[in-house]
Amino acid sequence: GLALMLLRAAGQVAEGGEQPEWVNAWLGGRQEKAEKKEAKAAAIAAAPPPDPEVLAKQQAKRDDKRWDKVAAGMQELSLWMQDMVRTGLANQSGDAKARQHWHTMAARMVDAQATGMAARIKEAWELVDSHPQWARDLLVQLGHWQLLVDAVERRESLPADIKSDVMAALGWPLDKAEVQAQGQAVNDQWRVAGIRLIEREGRLLERHVWLQGLQSGRMALLLDYAQGGRGFESAWVQGASYSGSLHFYPGRAALRALAGGDMHLLDSEAALNAEVLGDALQQLSQRIAANPLQPTQPLWCANAGLNFVDGQWYAAWPKTADMVTNMAPVPVVIQDAEAWRLLALTGGAPVALFGEWEAGPQIGRWRLLSAWQAAEQGAALSCIWQNRGEV
Repeated sequence: GLALMLLRAAGQVAEGGEQPEWVNAWLGGRQEKAEKKEAKAAAIAAAPPPDPEVLAKQQAKRDDKRWDKVAAGMQELSLWMQDMVRTGLANQSGDAKARQHWHTMAARMVDAQATGMAARIKEAWELVDSHPQWARDLLVQLGHWQLLVDAVERRESLPADIKSDVMAALGWPLDKAEVQAQGQAVNDQWRVAGIRLIEREGRLLERHVWLQGLQSGRMALLLDYAQGGRGFESAWVQGASYSGSLHFYPGRAALRALAGGDMHLLDSEAALNAEVLGDALQQLSQRIAANPLQPTQPLWCANAGLNFVDGQWYAAWPKTADMVTNMAPVPVVIQDAEAWRLLALTGGAPVALFGEWEAGPQIGRWRLLSAWQAAEQGAALSCIWQNRGEV
């Protein structure tokens, strides 16, 4: 193209002349495709609206077909788990073919359209030989999987909200229209409590955006993905304040939500006080009791310290009036450089910490995402640190 431009500028390209036949054919093909596209769009617009009853029957037929695939896959998973328990979980560490068996079962779950189950299998494989008590923690995971197996078998008798939780755990997708129609809408002012990025296979980037409702007290998770280096559809700023509605996915103790079209960034920070956080441990226990199938939970601590003991970072949980004894230090997931940076920012003083609570060795582990501190006693909390050391 540049060469032709230079030739034309030098007067070496003659004006006018007939177009080659291949150019005429190409232009004619483009015109024909455009006319067909317009005719198809006009036909769709002129067609009568589809019968809702027919659409519902078609959707129910597709759902039944998918449930059959899921049920067959979960039965296969149940037999595989029984084989592991019968031969002993400890044998997984010495089996040279174990890794291949686990990945084969994960692939089987993808074929059965239970992608959420496939992700759980891959994550559970990482427990093998990860610490001295790994077999105990793996058995806990198998128990959760058997709970899903039983739920799939009893799916017709489950209440609608529990069935929604089972579908979410299996990786059953819901489009935005379904979420807006079935889920609860909550209008509030929201502070971005924490953001986490996770690299998945195939250059897939997963983003967790945790929002704290300031009037409702609700926690919300915005979960989205970016493929192949492309950016996310929406931008969220750590610690910033937003106002608008969130549409929560159906289910018990729902956390995942979609941002409504009225969501907008506020010019000034909405006040986040320690009172808004409430009793974090009680809220955590209630959410887990209502839906034990959610693998990750948000967790606040309004006045926590950070300590380093024997190569492991711990959060020192404050003692409350109803505690008979002090709570044991909580293992946290944080890179050394980020932990020292946090201690430097706080001077070692207790701060409000936020992160994701995960099942793990012993009591579990807390993946820190942000730290908050008030300028003076009783003042609103401001974000002073966000975890930038882990992707």
